[in-house]
Amino acid sequence: MAAARLRSSDGLRFVAIALLLVEGGIHLQQYEGALHSVPTINTLFLMNAISAALIALAFAASRNRVAILLALAGIGMTVVALVSLAVARVTVLLQYSEPTLRPPVVFAAFVELGVVLVGAAFVAKRIAELTPKSA
Repeated sequence: MAAARLRSSDGLRFVAIALLLVEGGIHLQQYEGALHSVPTINTLFLMNAISAALIALAFAASRNRVAILLALAGIGMTVVALVSLAVARVTVLLQYSEPTLRPPVVFAAFVELGVVLVGAAFVAKRIAELTPKSA
């Protein structure tokens, strides 16, 4: 059986997968540490960690249009996390407020921004690759 040919967008896919796994790891670390005793928020952090891992694994195993859908799922999940962080910084979200920009929070925000940017670049590049070229 011949190996699947790599496309130029696959480099972006690999980076997006790694960033999703890092995002999930950060949320798992925060769930087990600083946010373990915060009701509701702790569950959401655990759900983010699990979702990021599942999306990343499925994304790694997928190709073509399914990969595009999984990239969009990762982007959507990450945008919700970023918006939630922004809301928790300026007000109260589900009875929780992020009091300071702790190092894990800053790192998570940069990783999440990376997921969105790299994921969007992958989607655009993969769509361009799958679009038939007119002669």
